[in-house]
Amino acid sequence: MSCITMFYRACLLLRRALPGPWLVLLAFFGLPGQLWATSAGEWRLETSKEGIRVYSRMPAGTRFKEIKVQCEMPGTLEQFVALYSDVANYRTVISNTRTAYRLRTVSETEFYYYMESQMPAMVANRDLVMRLQFAYAPQTRTLRINTTGVDGLVPPKPGIVRVPYWTGDWQVCAVAANRLRIIYYLRVDPGGALPAWLVNRLAPAAPYQSFRQLRSSLQLPRYQGQHFAFLTPDS
Repeated sequence: MSCITMFYRACLLLRRALPGPWLVLLAFFGLPGQLWATSAGEWRLETSKEGIRVYSRMPAGTRFKEIKVQCEMPGTLEQFVALYSDVANYRTVISNTRTAYRLRTVSETEFYYYMESQMPAMVANRDLVMRLQFAYAPQTRTLRINTTGVDGLVPPKPGIVRVPYWTGDWQVCAVAANRLRIIYYLRVDPGGALPAWLVNRLAPAAPYQSFRQLRSSLQLPRYQGQHFAFLTPDS
């Protein structure tokens, strides 16, 4: 699941809701105050469907909302690691991914990758370079995944907006033999000219669909029966 995917879906919602010149007018003059986020630090429930709950809040000192997703789904920690380690297949399992490939592998639990996401018409594609790290706590059977945007490995590309800030944190707990409880936190600045109020208004609507796709993708045959040394009890 990619926040650029969520940004894509937010842009798509915008195009459907605000066709033609209204988009230009609102981008310049903004919306009334009641459309802004709740007070700093307070999580607000935005969506609750099919066991997927999406929250947002406005952290102090930032222009963009932080997103939190909580859910449970069938699967194992091995399936989860297999999916997110399979960068070459992100085009299949993460919507709107145009290109994704590994840049450097440090270990089984750390690697860097590049990803470009396709945006709707009239919105420039986004790209970024990510550092992904896995960490496992066997006492609680909890997998942590941290993703952070990094600079310097791939130069900016003409016509593509480089995402200037990204940090995501997964907490994935194996609560039964084939059951995962997930908490996901995301903070991102999508870059470009879209105003912050617009991104904040639309961003909470998109994670629901992304997590539905994640739930389905975990069951693909390529992610079954894989093993990772750091997930074994002796690691």
